[in-house]
Amino acid sequence: MIGMIQDISTMHDVLHESKTGLWIIEIEDGRQPRMFADQTMMELLGLKTVVTPEKCYEHWYERIAGEYYPVVNACVEEMVKTGRAEVQYPWYHPDLGKIYIRCGGVADRTYSKGMRLRGYHQNVTDTTVMRREKEKLEELNQEIVGSLYNLFFAVYRIDIEKGTICAIRVPGDVQEIPQGDFPYESFWNDYASQNFHPDYIEEIREELSIAHFRSLMAEGNERYAVESLRKVDGEYHSISCNVYLGGKKSWVLLALQDLHEQKKKDEESRRALKEAYEMAQKANEAKSDFLSKMSHDIRTPLNAVLGMTELARLHMDDREKLENALDKISSSSQLLLGLVNEVLDMSRIETGNYELQDGRFNLDNLIEELICLIMPQAEVRKQKIHLEKKELTHVRVIGDNSRINQIFMNIMSNACKYTPEGGDIYITVSELPSGNKEVGRYQFVFRDTGIGMSEEFLQHIFEPFSRANDSRISKISGTGLGMVITQSLVQMMGGEITVKSRLGEGSCFTVVIGLKLQMDEAEEESLPDIQEVDCSGAHILLVEDNEINREIARELVGESGVVIEEACDGAEAVRMVRESEEGYYDLILMDIQMPEMDGYEATREIRALERRDVKRLPIVAMTANAFAEDVQAACRAGMNAHLAKPIDLNELERILKQYLSEGNAMEERPGKGVGTV
Repeated sequence: MIGMIQDISTMHDVLHESKTGLWIIEIEDGRQPRMFADQTMMELLGLKTVVTPEKCYEHWYERIAGEYYPVVNACVEEMVKTGRAEVQYPWYHPDLGKIYIRCGGVADRTYSKGMRLRGYHQNVTDTTVMRREKEKLEELNQEIVGSLYNLFFAVYRIDIEKGTICAIRVPGDVQEIPQGDFPYESFWNDYASQNFHPDYIEEIREELSIAHFRSLMAEGNERYAVESLRKVDGEYHSISCNVYLGGKKSWVLLALQDLHEQKKKDEESRRALKEAYEMAQKANEAKSDFLSKMSHDIRTPLNAVLGMTELARLHMDDREKLENALDKISSSSQLLLGLVNEVLDMSRIETGNYELQDGRFNLDNLIEELICLIMPQAEVRKQKIHLEKKELTHVRVIGDNSRINQIFMNIMSNACKYTPEGGDIYITVSELPSGNKEVGRYQFVFRDTGIGMSEEFLQHIFEPFSRANDSRISKISGTGLGMVITQSLVQMMGGEITVKSRLGEGSCFTVVIGLKLQMDEAEEESLPDIQEVDCSGAHILLVEDNEINREIARELVGESGVVIEEACDGAEAVRMVRESEEGYYDLILMDIQMPEMDGYEATREIRALERRDVKRLPIVAMTANAFAEDVQAACRAGMNAHLAKPIDLNELERILKQYLSEGNAMEERPGKGVGTV
């Protein structure tokens, strides 16, 4: 008996030395899993004090590397199914960090209360790491050998004591090379005479002689290289003869490297770098010129705004002069806004952040609206606009109508600006065969009798910041970005834009784009007749942190006869809605960027209130964040519409009437309609 006890003690010592602990795991329904561990197992788990079996199991299980839980669970299932299983996995020791564990066990078939497993837990980190390091070393050696094989087209081992050479790798154009060791000097003299450029033969023979090898080795050199010219397919290629010296050893390694392709690549790289540098210089010059022009173009309308503001103050009692000043302030502000928008659009196109937003619209109506928009500009210059429509079979389409509008307005505005007084502008719209019943293909031709463009400028018309060097247009404001933006938008729609022009004969722009067709028979959604809507008495909550912006919005919105209440940030807006009677507010105008709580979070908080009215309460984003993703973010936050700053009075009035009109009730989620998100 004593001997048996001693044997057991010896066995535990062996297990301890081999870093192997024993465990029992019991899993029963309705109880936490338990792990019973021997002393070695406790040490391997890093448990310095006695813990309950439940804590022991939790300590072990929670430290398994996350991605290995399925592996460990599969091992347990295998134990239950077959009776035994083994697995290896990373485990995070409280002191040692990541270690590797080999774990195996058997199922106890006699246990009736649930599942009982018996097994061992062994730390195999040292052997695992060593094996992986060896594998990495082998992989590295293979990579090095492969790299050398790819780097050199010929490799020779030269025995300087015996004066022999042995080929390890030979060039493809060298035939009948002897096997094994053969005389070095005679071979190399013949090889140099036949393959190297005559001007380099003597140099090569001297630099790669055994006498020279010995001299270099005596000096303690480890390697050197000689460049030369070698004949390949009738032409000479630059090569490098690399000599690796064996120090005190009696042999050297000669490796020949073809530099021809590398030098070609280096030359191409230098050429490309030079071209890139020249292009960068041109771009910098263009941007400097752009900034200079932008400074002028921004200051001009800004000066008008500031100057006319002062004149308005001086003539407050003169209605005619006051109205004239306000008109010029308005037109100058619109010009300034257009310049800013073009710069922002270009920036977003260059960074790939420009997105198109599809919607349903009537192409016929869009064209008519564009003519109405451009007509005042044409009438000022006594220009005539001629519109011709050809075979427009499908006019109900799907696409980004606002960007199509932008494309056409850019072209038509330029036509008006660069066509003399009394000139003509011709617009032709036609539907082309598409070959796809779900897509319509449309061609838009814009022709004018303007000043035209030179052949040289036509080559650069779609480059950023490009403007013709023409004294006749020097006083016409512009960023030089309009055509770049136009081309980018057309290409984003999968279309193409071309231009023909001659100096003094006018210009002709042709745009071809494809638009998805509305396949259903439903008519375009229309708003209720809001012209007669009475908004007076409606309660609007204006949420805006900027006092000046609140004043502007207060005055603009107040013109509709509504009752306005104000909040300075999102948190205050949430509080005011929460404390108001149900149905008190009819609409919320919500700024986005605010302290304490932004507009998105405030909207989500309002929508989450435990009351029915907030689910249908119209919330309109009124913000300077005017890009497509900003509109989408407003929609995701639960807003119904998006109104960009600076506020357009007509658009504000339309939105107010749309959401305050009787019978235009909101659904649980944001409603639909023009101007909604």
